[in-house]
Amino acid sequence: MQASELFNQPNTILLDGGMGTMLQAAGMKLGTRPEDLNLENPELIRSIHAKYAAAGSRVVNANTFGASPHKLADSKYTLEEVITAGIANCKQAVAPYGALVTLDVGPLGELLEPSGTLAFEDAVAEYGRIVRAGVAAGADILYFETFTDLYEMKAALLAAKENSTLPIMASMSFEANGRTFTGCTVESFAATARGLGANAVGINCSLGPKEIFPMAKRLAEAVPGDFPVFVKPNAGLPRADGSGYDITPQLYAMQMKPYRELHLFAAGGCCGTTPEFIQMLNGVFADCKPGRPEHPMLSVICSPVDCVNVDGITVVGERINPTGKPRLKRALRSRDIGLLQQEAVQQAERGADVLDVNVGLPDIDEEALLPEAVQAVQAVCDLPVQIDTASPAAMEAALRRCNGIPLLNSVSGKRESLEKVLPLAKKYGGVVVGLLLDEGGIPETAEGRVEI
Repeated sequence: MQASELFNQPNTILLDGGMGTMLQAAGMKLGTRPEDLNLENPELIRSIHAKYAAAGSRVVNANTFGASPHKLADSKYTLEEVITAGIANCKQAVAPYGALVTLDVGPLGELLEPSGTLAFEDAVAEYGRIVRAGVAAGADILYFETFTDLYEMKAALLAAKENSTLPIMASMSFEANGRTFTGCTVESFAATARGLGANAVGINCSLGPKEIFPMAKRLAEAVPGDFPVFVKPNAGLPRADGSGYDITPQLYAMQMKPYRELHLFAAGGCCGTTPEFIQMLNGVFADCKPGRPEHPMLSVICSPVDCVNVDGITVVGERINPTGKPRLKRALRSRDIGLLQQEAVQQAERGADVLDVNVGLPDIDEEALLPEAVQAVQAVCDLPVQIDTASPAAMEAALRRCNGIPLLNSVSGKRESLEKVLPLAKKYGGVVVGLLLDEGGIPETAEGRVEI
């Protein structure tokens, strides 16, 4: 199988299982960095990859999950050395089986602003370095997994698209309440990852097959029927005594059977799973076809924790706009972000579905201030935002820093407007407000407006 054929397979394919589980079973000492073993014990790493490929895994993760600048800060090996060795080991091990190799990428290990101290563009740069190393080493696929912060997933996906043309699989880890550790919903993840260019979305880790299934069903319903969805659950839940996970390969396979109705593109395992678990899945998914019946796809605007389906009246709060507001004008000129945040909270309390953010003033550097304003609003309010500007440069700056899928106000039928705004919507996943006018003005007839 070639990477270009990955998402067009006639049957559900199998992914691999846990790497850490296998390393611990092989006697890996406490405190050992798994990624260092790519160079220090490549035979062990290759043997694990080969066992998964032999069990039926058609996509195998290189041992690079923790290969980030932060996590390798005290390693004697460079990030590029670790990734190059990890990809080479995996490719050598799975070559006889025709399996594809992913650059397996986990979270950086630092919280992004405003929750932490890592700046968004610094995160994009770190992921860019990881992606470039994986591409240079010959990875077939980029796989971002076990993310809990949607903003960090956005940084990773932007880095992937800006540094590579490889297929992208994106996966987040959800808790029993249906949200990630940072509160991200399944639907917000689906809309954002798909909008940013991921080729497949999935759920991995945290929970077992039984617990993940309702969330996987929501994920499948949140994307078009032909959009690839995958899962990699844990081997049940951890035992209280810390001795491992609570279900056997046989029980795992039984609990995976309901996933057949989701018509997944792929399935595998995460923590606690071994090649025996993957072997059992061959029977579960033997004749399962990927792809689900088409269903209506609404326009979705979202923040990490709140999705708005535009299927009726959507209330946009427009108080964050300096037109006719002397106090707000003064606040913007003095960079008093507190007033913007106060307006955001008040509008949310009064029933707004979306918050418009407009900082346009003749003497304002809108390209610098608009993204700052969007971030400030999102720091205190869970509602999605509408980015309101006539400047394509300011729109892109705000789109890049916005967490989730925003509304873009606006695009018209004028050729110049279409050529400047629509590529931004495509790259960053924005939803456009369409103004039904063009170079000839506003048509008098409904037919003329529909044509635009």
